[in-house]
Amino acid sequence: MTKQVANILGVSFSTRGFDETVAHLVDRIREGKQTHVVTANPEIVMLAKENRPFLKLLDQAYVVPDGIGIVYAAKWTGEPIRERVAGVELLEALMAAADREKWKVYLLGASPEVNRLAAEKLSERFPGARVVGYRDGYFQRDEEQRVVQDIAEKQPHLLFVAMGAPRQDEWIAAYRDQLQATLAMGVGGSLDVIAGKVKRAPKLWQRLHLEWLYRLLAQPSRWRRQLAIPLFVWTVLKEKRGSRS
Repeated sequence: MTKQVANILGVSFSTRGFDETVAHLVDRIREGKQTHVVTANPEIVMLAKENRPFLKLLDQAYVVPDGIGIVYAAKWTGEPIRERVAGVELLEALMAAADREKWKVYLLGASPEVNRLAAEKLSERFPGARVVGYRDGYFQRDEEQRVVQDIAEKQPHLLFVAMGAPRQDEWIAAYRDQLQATLAMGVGGSLDVIAGKVKRAPKLWQRLHLEWLYRLLAQPSRWRRQLAIPLFVWTVLKEKRGSRS
């Protein structure tokens, strides 16, 4: 029997494939089990390695491997992760479930235009899902309690938070007990993709596991963030050599 958790540089990942992840999360929502989903890539793992409070946060979350680097690291270290669980695809799969189940959905974060467009497009694509609220991420600290209260009053089955990592997951963890959301998930730039403001890599690039390179070429300003990838690879291989010795 395949174990359900894999450890990559101290971060515990779910080992479920994409379809199994969706089915498991849908079951948890139906059962009313509160779940914080984190879509973690090498950048998140390296951040957690240097930030113990953030690592503790991940220990209490449902972490899925959003990044082909995580899948390769698992292969190198013998951990049973076989498939990437991409955040934007997981969002869409959960929306499809919300469409069938008539679940309530709340979108938080991104710019006002992106947030509004994403809400409109998701409502068009998944008319059975009820988008009960949406709010951009440009609010001040003294407004946070009003935002939390609005979400809590709506009691969404799905809360998608697009504030960028690690802020989105720290925000969810800070207000988790107040939000009254069954499943909360940080979605990074996924709302930009849904809204049509950012294009995903072509399918060929995705199949070749080069989506990270496509994004870097499309947005050169991301180069500092991408430095986490070679550092991640070097750290994984270094720890692998250390465990052998």
